[in-house]
Amino acid sequence: RGGDAAERQVCWDYARLHVIELLSFAVQQHSHRIKYYIMRHNVMPQVMRLVKHRDKNLALSSLRFLRHCIGINDIYYNRHIAKNDLFSGVMSLLSLHKFRNNLVNSAIIEMLEHIRSTNIKDLIKYVVEKYRHVYEGIEYVETFKGLITRYDQNEDAAREKEKNAGRPG
Repeated sequence: RGGDAAERQVCWDYARLHVIELLSFAVQQHSHRIKYYIMRHNVMPQVMRLVKHRDKNLALSSLRFLRHCIGINDIYYNRHIAKNDLFSGVMSLLSLHKFRNNLVNSAIIEMLEHIRSTNIKDLIKYVVEKYRHVYEGIEYVETFKGLITRYDQNEDAAREKEKNAGRPG
């Protein structure tokens, strides 16, 4: 009987994996239609809970889903991610794998590098202000320093814009 429970758990894990892959595909191919479904049914927080799952395939699949949502560079997804603190599981995973050279660590670094390189301001502000303490000591890649630098540049530009907006034209 103990083997049956283990087999059922494996089947459920595979089913979750396939559902996440299907959602990722829908985000990529049908971004406008799936967005409303994801927002209305609170799908992103449910998927991001699996980032803490003991099965690394499920954790990586949920990271891929988040990466696809970020890759679209849709302001609604970005605000939803920040508002619901969907990076909490990602950052706790980064803390666990901080000094390991593995696929989980690389996937998180790539996602943060994409956010930095495309200058997604809402997510940069959210990640730096809330999770700077998690990655501040990591120096084996320039991504984290670049993220903080990009945050500082964006904040300086916003202050300059506010200052210029107050001047008569």
